[in-house]
Amino acid sequence: MSEQVESTEQDASRQRWKDILTLHLPLVIVVSLSIYATINQYQRWTQGVDRSFVYMIEWPIIGIFAIFVWNRYRKHGNFSNWIGRYYRERTARIEAEAEAKELAEREKLEEDPETQAWLAYKRELQREDPPGGPPQKP
Repeated sequence: MSEQVESTEQDASRQRWKDILTLHLPLVIVVSLSIYATINQYQRWTQGVDRSFVYMIEWPIIGIFAIFVWNRYRKHGNFSNWIGRYYRERTARIEAEAEAKELAEREKLEEDPETQAWLAYKRELQREDPPGGPPQKP
């Protein structure tokens, strides 16, 4: 039991470090770079470089996009896992709806008098002349 607890704690610790190195640290780097670049472009714009105004607007957008991506990965894991789970759930839902629709149609046909008459006629034909051709005489 104690080994299991230690193993879970180690796994949690590894996951925390993995999240820090692959998720949080890149966010800090990108947002820091965005802030630095925005300030730098603002200074250049105030010095008369008109093109820097566009870059001054662009870098905060890049920072906001990085925060959006970070939040998405934090909540859902990597993109392929999320998209795979989404389509598996969607496929299961569509299949369940199709099965329910088919079952409802079958039940409706079983209650239909014309279908019942057709099935009775078919049974009568099969009784008179069974499938597979005429019976073999011994």
